[in-house]
Amino acid sequence: MEKTAFTATFTGMMSAFLIWAAHFAAVYGINGLICARQWDGVELYGHPVAVVLILGATAVALLLAAGVLAAALWGAAPGRRTSEDPRRFIRLFTGLAAAGSLVAILWNGLPALQVPACG
Repeated sequence: MEKTAFTATFTGMMSAFLIWAAHFAAVYGINGLICARQWDGVELYGHPVAVVLILGATAVALLLAAGVLAAALWGAAPGRRTSEDPRRFIRLFTGLAAAGSLVAILWNGLPALQVPACG
């Protein structure tokens, strides 16, 4: 089995959660900036600026998390596939984390379509 650094492995396993956390910060940062600067009435492409920016951030986060999920699903390395193989656990954990993050990202982005930014 190949040796990799703990930090790289752990960061890879947590990458979906990091994507979700960045999206969460972006959503609240965008709303905070729009409300602080009083840009609530500004439109971009015919829609409120908050909706456009949050939907863009949500789309990017969904694509990144889907990429992590795809890498976890199709990144199976050849070789032994026993329960003692830590790569199997790493792929399983990363895939489940990515699936959960996809749901969380959608859940965070949904209010942008339903509620005004400063309402």
